[in-house]
Amino acid sequence: MTGRREANRARMRARLLTAALKLFEEAGYEATTIDHIAAEADVARQTVLNHYPHKRDFLVEWGQDRRDQLLTVDDSDEPARTRLHRYFTALAAINERERTLTRMLHVSLRHDEVVAHQHPVPDATIDAIRQGQDRGELRAELPPRTVAEVVTAIYGDTLRRWLTDDAPPFDLAAALAERLDLLLDGLTA
Repeated sequence: MTGRREANRARMRARLLTAALKLFEEAGYEATTIDHIAAEADVARQTVLNHYPHKRDFLVEWGQDRRDQLLTVDDSDEPARTRLHRYFTALAAINERERTLTRMLHVSLRHDEVVAHQHPVPDATIDAIRQGQDRGELRAELPPRTVAEVVTAIYGDTLRRWLTDDAPPFDLAAALAERLDLLLDGLTA
């Protein structure tokens, strides 16, 4: 019984998230209300609030879904450089696929919301750096979390620049790869 209940809950959360993201992309984050999301998902307002008590919770879920997608490209047997490049390539693909939505959310949100909900330091990045240090690929004297924060900052800054124009001003994947190589060249053991 619990299995069915959890599956139903997961389906409803996915339905609500899909409705919210569609509306955020079309009308913007600020203009979208819980009532709009309920209407789009064809559920009662309270159903939305039972699953997502705050509109901001949709952003948390969206960001977590993106980080979860990174785990599907993870291969801990690869060298750290290869692994980090794989992450950036996957992130570029996600952003290219969801550019309008990503741009809308970046434009609509306060800086602290973007940082807190979209660009936390992924554990996979910390793990890749730590493993690279353990294998002697990267300088070991630097704290892995600090290095991962710099990698994440490079991603966030490059993404913000890519989102500023109506049309992509540069190749996101190439720019991310170039910046990551610049950093990693300085960190190579």
